Amino acid sequence: MPISRLERTANLAAVVEALQRDGAVVVTELAELSLVDAVRAELRPLFDARGRDTRSDFNGARTLRVPSTLLAVAPTAADLVDHDLVVEVANAVLLPYCATYQVGSMTGIEILPGESAQALHRDDSLYPIEISGLELQIGVMWALDDFTEENGATRVVPGSHRFLRSWHLPGLSNWEAAAMPKGSALFYLGSTWHGGGANRSDAPRMGLINTYSLGWLRQEANLYLEVPPEAAARFGPRLRALLGYTAHGAGDDLIGKFRGECPAWVATPPEAAWRGDRGQVGTAADARAQSGIAADDNEASSASGGPAES
Repeated sequence: MPISRLERTANLAAVVEALQRDGAVVVTELAELSLVDAVRAELRPLFDARGRDTRSDFNGARTLRVPSTLLAVAPTAADLVDHDLVVEVANAVLLPYCATYQVGSMTGIEILPGESAQALHRDDSLYPIEISGLELQIGVMWALDDFTEENGATRVVPGSHRFLRSWHLPGLSNWEAAAMPKGSALFYLGSTWHGGGANRSDAPRMGLINTYSLGWLRQEANLYLEVPPEAAARFGPRLRALLGYTAHGAGDDLIGKFRGECPAWVATPPEAAWRGDRGQVGTAADARAQSGIAADDNEASSASGGPAES
């Protein structure tokens, strides 16, 4: 089962269908090269200064990583994190299971020549829950260089989102390198097995990976510290909401609610699709019905200032 590769002009339905069917899909040349080059230039100093801080067996010895603080020094990356197609795909995949969703993490990754392949893994394994058919998050890997099998393109096991979690690793031999030109995006489900490839070339390859998780889950990165209110305030309301500066839910049934002054806070979710009333808190009419008070009795009581006479 090969990874589908769609052009940037593909309609949303085609992208979502391929993603949900195969667990991953590539949309080629989705971002303008001028934007990609600007993001690369802004990330370069951070890679050089902090890129080796996260070296480990899992992250790699010859892989540079920069954390979710990257928006502070690479504000142009906001146009990728908050890309229209990314939001539309996340709406389609995640909103059936939440009122709003949020950025889980943002990570710049540069795989240097000589790096070996990363262990294949699922991104949603940090959440101790498995509900058939429910996706906890999606990921989007932006190619800031051409991604090839030789330079470490992300390896994906198509169809692996259907594997159930178990105490042993499933068969992962049928992986495919998500080769794609610079400016393209690999969309994949949180349940899809994937990992960085080995870089057998003589040049590094750079990418930016952002995850988006259901709004009632704890974010992987603590974005309130990584992108504090003063830093988040420079961005538009949709990105601020994605960073977590809005409540999940509606009416009195809210998670993460806030009252007070905050330069980044978004009181009303900016996307109409994020404002659906899905709460479980009852209305005054519900309370009357549950108390056995008929609507006409209540109206009579209100009009007379006391209980209605029978």
